[in-house]
Amino acid sequence: MFRHLNVGLPIATLFVVLISAGPCVSQGCEELKLASATDAVNALDRGEIRTAFCSRTAFQLIGNLPQEQAVPILIKYLGFMRPNSNEVQHGLPSPYPAVDALAKVGLAAEPALIDFIAQQEDDNSLKRANAVEALDLIRHGDAVPAIKLMRERSASLAGTPAASRLDSAANYMLKTYCPGKFRRRCEERLKSDEER
Repeated sequence: MFRHLNVGLPIATLFVVLISAGPCVSQGCEELKLASATDAVNALDRGEIRTAFCSRTAFQLIGNLPQEQAVPILIKYLGFMRPNSNEVQHGLPSPYPAVDALAKVGLAAEPALIDFIAQQEDDNSLKRANAVEALDLIRHGDAVPAIKLMRERSASLAGTPAASRLDSAANYMLKTYCPGKFRRRCEERLKSDEER
């Protein structure tokens, strides 16, 4: 009789631990598949996203929200890096899932990203760099329209720190996404847009 109790106790303990584990502790992240976007945000806030699969699942849930709800949440997580795991990660363009999710939102995310950049005091912050990358991905590698939007927003905020931040980000985009021989073409397009 005591022998059966001794075997059952470790099994019962394991069962309790598995039931009480957070939504993304398991490799499969099954609980999060059935969760809401709010559950995904809570899991991100609590640091429970520990695999690339869980990360993908969480950001898909957030990305399925209406755009006006999804964009601020995605911007909040611009610094979240997809966790390392043993999973094959082919076809994942950015290690930052919020960047990819914002690119999928598309043009509707641009104003919020530009406002976010205007508020970032640190030109070298990871979130700022990821916001700039998202702007480039939204335009499928054509940085000129995003640069133009930042310059227009900067002009409307002339004389403020936000205007300087936007000018800095626009110059960064011009150098980074219009390198070498493409730089001249980008500048010509920007100039012709300003003359209109």
